[in-house]
Amino acid sequence: MKQHLSQRPHQWSRRAAGSMWKGCGYANASRNAVFAATLAARGMTGPSPIFEGIGGYFKAVSRQPFDLPLLGGRGTPFKIMECSMKRFPLGQYSQTVIQAVLDVRAKLPDVRDIAEVHIRTMKKAITIMAGDPKKWRPTTRETADHSMVYTTGVALMYGTVHQRHFGDEYLHNEELLDLVSRVKVSVWEEANRRAPEAMLCEVEVVTKSGKRYSAEVAYHKGHYKNPMSESDVEAKFRSLTEDVLSPRQVDRLLDRLWHLEEQKDIGDILRLTTI
Repeated sequence: MKQHLSQRPHQWSRRAAGSMWKGCGYANASRNAVFAATLAARGMTGPSPIFEGIGGYFKAVSRQPFDLPLLGGRGTPFKIMECSMKRFPLGQYSQTVIQAVLDVRAKLPDVRDIAEVHIRTMKKAITIMAGDPKKWRPTTRETADHSMVYTTGVALMYGTVHQRHFGDEYLHNEELLDLVSRVKVSVWEEANRRAPEAMLCEVEVVTKSGKRYSAEVAYHKGHYKNPMSESDVEAKFRSLTEDVLSPRQVDRLLDRLWHLEEQKDIGDILRLTTI
């Protein structure tokens, strides 16, 4: 069976129960790229007809000659300008959901009065983030941070989603799991229509007294149409490093990273990450 382009290995690592490899997929690809470039610099040759050859891109993937994605130039904006960042440490398809959840939470008189939570979003988001039973009762942090329903419960109960919320203390918290069990998801055709340009979602919370509170988000904070500020990025960096680096290390590392174009040796930066 031939592999479809959308079924690449880093997607496989996000299906069903997540593993630690999920966080290594892109890093491993980058390592392989650096290794290949180093070999090429030392004179190693590789197959030249990688696009038009017998087993090249055109025949094996696109099935059309010269069918390459337009990445920008000649009057077209470069695709790198459409890159987005994740505000929260969880899967990209849950970013708008959690933002909507927090918008709703701000309206709720008491989160303990929640009877049901309804999420409407695009089919792909539900397939990846809620399409497997393990996503509804995660037992590992790698599964939990890619669970739309679990992170919805976390955001409602704690008012944010932090990496600490994927630890065993939370994964086995009966009060949290009870709240997670009240979450329901459904496909929204309008969200399907607007994908992938937007990751539209609507979240509605129904209280035990029957009152309804809702919010709709198309572009999460960090989407290229709703970018994070430098202070937002720095705050996220500090939250992710506070448990592994000293405050002084974080300050020095941030200073180097904000002036990356001035660094002569990347090793100087990497050494600052050593505990």
